Amino acid sequence: MRFLFFVLCLLPFCSSGQEGRSSSIDGRLTILGGGSSLRVAMIQDADDLISDLDRLVGEVPGKPYPIYLEIFPFEKGKSSQISLEFLKPEGGAPYRLQIYLRLGRGSSFEQKQFERVILQMLVMERSLRSLPEGESVERVEVRPWLLDGLAEAIQWKNGKGDRRMYSSLMESGGWIEVEDLVDRAAIAGLDVLSRELFRASSGALVMALLAQNQGAKSLAEFLGKVAVFEGEQMILLRTHFPQANLGPKGLERWWMLQVAALSEKKLSEAMTIPETDERLSGILELHLKNENEEAFRVSLGSWRQVAGLQSQEERIESIRPANDLLAHLSFRCFPTFRPVIAGYLKILSDVADGKTEEVEEMIRNLEEFRTAEVERHQKLVDLMDWYHLSSVRKESGEFEDYLKMQKNLRKGNEFEKDPLHQYLDKVQKVFEKPK
Repeated sequence: MRFLFFVLCLLPFCSSGQEGRSSSIDGRLTILGGGSSLRVAMIQDADDLISDLDRLVGEVPGKPYPIYLEIFPFEKGKSSQISLEFLKPEGGAPYRLQIYLRLGRGSSFEQKQFERVILQMLVMERSLRSLPEGESVERVEVRPWLLDGLAEAIQWKNGKGDRRMYSSLMESGGWIEVEDLVDRAAIAGLDVLSRELFRASSGALVMALLAQNQGAKSLAEFLGKVAVFEGEQMILLRTHFPQANLGPKGLERWWMLQVAALSEKKLSEAMTIPETDERLSGILELHLKNENEEAFRVSLGSWRQVAGLQSQEERIESIRPANDLLAHLSFRCFPTFRPVIAGYLKILSDVADGKTEEVEEMIRNLEEFRTAEVERHQKLVDLMDWYHLSSVRKESGEFEDYLKMQKNLRKGNEFEKDPLHQYLDKVQKVFEKPK
């Protein structure tokens, strides 16, 4: 039996055609088969991911369990495929984490899927390494929210985070409840939009956990148990993050605050041309008061109402809000709009000082420039869309979800044989007016 077990352990090293072998810096990942250049590139990507995870939550003490990736060559008629397996050998031997990768045409494979599987194996390995001595498990599992959340957190820590999805979450309110997020065991059936929503929601949750006091340490301890934990993950989550026990909706509010923080633009982040133009339209307002001292606003086109005020102090107070907002916008506006903002600031200053000879002409010139900029931006977008559509060589399949949705909507009501439906149809006909 011992000899048989020894032979089984050596099988991945002796597979036909699998002569090459490369290992990561810490020996945590070993790649078998494939070309040497491919192995080196994959090892480098895996080392980067290992380092990113260690920087995010800290390194794990102890000797790591080996992770093996076995590469199989391309087979005609078969696409690239990756799978993983958890092996628990007999006789007290260590656990073995195995990945199988079938290359596609031209030694191609899905890079994102490869990184996701490596990340999954790293979390599994952390949980196995944290097991008390003498304790064993029959299965390991990592939920999708944790993989998506860790990947997002790493992206943001590396300065590559994309706030657009989080901004959409805040605007639409389409977030997923935390318990539903954590309990979901599979994401294979999600359409493109739901998948992106799930990814962003997961990222916000993990980053909210990290933002707590001793968050990285708590998350590291959580990762040390999550893959082998057999109970409900929300219980384990609240055990390691007591702040979540503030109330039944405490974790939800905690998570939503993180979504709001991620959706905010940095002060140095430039706006697009349409965003800048829309923001300008919203802040170019003058503040006035009527005879009853009630405040109201007028557009910049009504500047004569301000210029007609007798007191310069009143004129300054009327233009002050727009002046302050324009100064703030100048930090984030599209670069070509900075002269425009300078022009509007000059207009406001002239109106406050009573120098109005050129105000009307300046307003007209600035509006013409803004219109031309927006039109140029739209032409550029149309050109880029044309180039993208005319240069596509491979269908992504992402639009199929929209076509399915359209097809389902066109089906109409499928309950024509339902008695209640038939009754309501009869009642409707009674009360309908004859044509």
